[in-house]
Amino acid sequence: MRYLLILFLLISSATHAQLTKEQMQELHDNTRKIDSQTNALNESINASIQRMDSVNRELSNKQMARNMDAFLAERKEQERKAKQGAYIRIGFGVLMLIVLIVGLRRKKKQATV
Repeated sequence: MRYLLILFLLISSATHAQLTKEQMQELHDNTRKIDSQTNALNESINASIQRMDSVNRELSNKQMARNMDAFLAERKEQERKAKQGAYIRIGFGVLMLIVLIVGLRRKKKQATV
């Protein structure tokens, strides 16, 4: 009797565990809905990532342009200082040349006197 009861319970639970066609169809429909929602969410995430990448790229380009402008301004300032230093050295050299010429003339005059 005990075996008969256990056998009956096993058979009844096995028959109730199987899904009907309607339940299977509903399960497939729900799976399709979830898949479409997942795909839509993935597309939305990808679009958002692309927008963020383009914004980051634009910000990076602006930053690089500012850096390049600052670098060029600094380079022009260095060139201006170098040119000014060269003019000062040339001016000092000309001044020393004049002093040399004046000194040689004086020495020549003193030697002739």
